[in-house]
Amino acid sequence: VSMLFTDVLNCVQTGNIELKKLVYLYLINYAKTQPELTLLAVNTFVKDSNDANPLIRALAVRTMGCIRVDRITEYLCEPLSRALRDEDPYVRKTAAVCVAKLYDI
Repeated sequence: VSMLFTDVLNCVQTGNIELKKLVYLYLINYAKTQPELTLLAVNTFVKDSNDANPLIRALAVRTMGCIRVDRITEYLCEPLSRALRDEDPYVRKTAAVCVAKLYDI
């Protein structure tokens, strides 16, 4: 299934939230096999962390925190800091959990 990584990566910018959840879950599971390609999705994570929908903001922060690629942490700090101050409690809770995961990396 990891040979489909580039095809799945192309679907990351979809507007469909259900498809976005599936793509993010795929990226979490297969990021270690293709760490360089995973970094291509970082811009989408950062963009989604600024989305108007709090579920998408939380999903982006959670996904960035769950991806175990060392180089992604440098891109995570700014969206994570913003999510910790978010007006939505779900986004703040997700960001707090992500802080613990970031510490674990």
